[in-house]
Amino acid sequence: MTIIISSPIDIEKLSLFLEEMNKKTESHIGYCGEMNEEIAHTLLHEFSDVDITQSFVVAYENEEIVGALGFDINEENKSAEVWGPFINNESQYPGLADALWGKVNTLSGIELNEFSFFVNKENTFVQQFASNKKAVNKGSHLLLKAFRNDLGEVDLAQIKSYEHPYKDSFTSLHEATFTNTYYDASEILNRLSDHHQLLVMIDDNRKIKGYVYIEASPEHKEGTIEYIAVSAEYRKQGIGTKLIRAALSYLFSFKEIEEISLIVAKVNNKAIHLYKAAGFTEVHELIYYQKSLK
Repeated sequence: MTIIISSPIDIEKLSLFLEEMNKKTESHIGYCGEMNEEIAHTLLHEFSDVDITQSFVVAYENEEIVGALGFDINEENKSAEVWGPFINNESQYPGLADALWGKVNTLSGIELNEFSFFVNKENTFVQQFASNKKAVNKGSHLLLKAFRNDLGEVDLAQIKSYEHPYKDSFTSLHEATFTNTYYDASEILNRLSDHHQLLVMIDDNRKIKGYVYIEASPEHKEGTIEYIAVSAEYRKQGIGTKLIRAALSYLFSFKEIEEISLIVAKVNNKAIHLYKAAGFTEVHELIYYQKSLK
């Protein structure tokens, strides 16, 4: 039977295929979600600076999807996060993977300088594919998840929502902890809303001991812990754990959100211990590969 490679014909059908493939560790890719609704929303509204007809390709055999590959392209720095290759027949893998790679490179029309792969450690096919493309192993990360039903009772007695008198203290701690980050202190404060919360613990002098900034997207069944920091003089007192559990309590207050995911470098033992103490469990180990043409 002839295999035809083209841009996606049906996003819903593609998202169902990606869900099926990404739920299996041996074909799991870290960038791609595991629920078809989440995947479809990303493909339609958030995927790539280049239209999906130029950044995703699908292999069809007798009108059924047998493979797929996408480039989530950042046009400004000419880089791409690689979704796949996803191929459901192992015997077809090497040749079909290369064919998908060539097709999406041709369609994108952009000379990309960097490719990133985030591959499950059990996904030996994509690991070998990345290596064949001269991508370099940059280290392992853990995908951790917390689940609504596992959270239990949360002590919120010392947790407060941000108020203006804490501005200077918050700004100092955030800027000392996170340099050259995507949101500076003023951007976080400007983003605060019913769905974007800054939770703090303060001392007797109204100075912040620690904070956690979180964003909920109940319409997408998602929530994120964007930043957490504890002032140096208050570390090793369990404040970080309390803040994370408070963050989970807030995020799970939205009935649509059933689980929270985050990724931590495997070598970051302190962070892993903190998140596990707060209720997260390890779900996948992912290996980061990078191919640079610069």
